[in-house]
Parts: sequence; structure tokens; C-alpha cells
Amino acid sequence: MNTPTDIAVSATPLRKRRLADEIYAQILLQLSTGQYRIGARLPTEKELSASFDVSRPVVREALQHLQNDGLIDARRGSGTFVRRLPPHEMAHYTEDARIAQYMRAYEVRRGLEVEAARLAALRINQAHRRRIGQALSVMEETMRGGEDGLEADFLFHLEIARATENDLFEKQLLFLRPDMMGTMRIASTITVKRSSDRKERVLQEHRDIFQAISAGDAELAKLYMQYHLTSVRNRIIDDAN
Repeated sequence: MNTPTDIAVSATPLRKRRLADEIYAQILLQLSTGQYRIGARLPTEKELSASFDVSRPVVREALQHLQNDGLIDARRGSGTFVRRLPPHEMAHYTEDARIAQYMRAYEVRRGLEVEAARLAALRINQAHRRRIGQALSVMEETMRGGEDGLEADFLFHLEIARATENDLFEKQLLFLRPDMMGTMRIASTITVKRSSDRKERVLQEHRDIFQAISAGDAELAKLYMQYHLTSVRNRIIDDAN
């Protein structure tokens, strides 16, 4: 039987993943600053590899992330072309190192907050219901007043974590707070500059989550939270959302 000292652990895959995330973020910001237009052909993997001073597999993985986001389209034998552009505001409120971290945080948030919403619906009581509702009300008032409502938005998600009656959810959310606030700030800045319909959609997503949790509908709360997190990410990376 292997002892702990017999098991070799390689850090290479993690480093490769981090590099791919960083290249993904750099190209994402290039797209948002207008360095490429819709329909434009991106440099080849070889050219990007030389430009960023990384291996071609790292570039390939970064491009795959962008393709999964629907921002680029790889055409066999022709190259890779820009399909959609992220909001131009993104480049003014973050940098490549931070956006890479924000995207990683979304993977954690999906696992954490979707389950938190489900458990909150199962364990909701009057006190938790009141605190979540108060956070939502403050968020609505501040956003309709032209402010960002970031603190109230984070508090809304934090009170849902607290409603699980499992303090580990709250602790993890507090640990993620800097990254959550970063993504919320970008999304909120974009939303404030766009139509009132966009702002209303954001508020409605929060209302739907609250109503499902209040009604004790665990599966619906889970679905609404999943939809909300996906929508927030899409609003950051896709100018059409």
C-alpha cells in the first residue's frame, strides 16, 4: 500500500491551467478593447504562442474557453474568427490577472451557491426570510436610484448562505467576497450604462430566487440560482446580453 511519501504529485497541470486562464483573459480583454472586430480572423495558434511566450497547447486551451463562451468560431482549414464581442466596459474596470481569477471563481460559485439556494429553501425560517428580503429591497432601491447596489447584492447572496444553517457556506462565500465583488462591479457598471430593461432583468433574477426560497421550493431555487449565475457571467463576457 502506498504511503503519503510514495505518492508523487505534479504541479504542472495546475500551472498549465493557470496559464491557459491568463491567456484566455488577455484575449478576452483584447476583444473588449476593439483590437478585433466581429468576423476578424485571429492570429494562428503558432503566432499567439510566440506573442504570449507560451506553448501551443496552452493557447489551444485558452481558445477553447473563448469558443465555449461563444465569442470565437474555429473553422477547420480557415482559422479562428471573432463571432461576438464582450462589453467594452470590461477593459476599463479590470485587468487580465483579475478577470482570469474572476472566471475561476465562477466555477466555485456555481457549485457553492446553487446548493446553498437549494438548502436555504429546505431550511428557511421567518428570520432568514426577512433578512434575505431586506437585502433584496435595499438592492432594488439603490439600483433604481442609479447606484450600483453591490453591497446589498453581496448581502443577498450571503443571507442565502446563512439560511442553509451550515456556517461553512457562509465562510466560503466570505472567502470569495473579493472575487464576487469584482465580478459584481463589472456586471453592475455595464448594467447601469445599458437599458432599464437590463436592470430590471437583474432584479427579477434575484426576486425569482427569493420567491422560490421563501416558498420552500428547493429545486426551483436551485434552478433560479443556476440561471442567475450563468446570466451574470454572460453579461460580463457577451455584449449582446
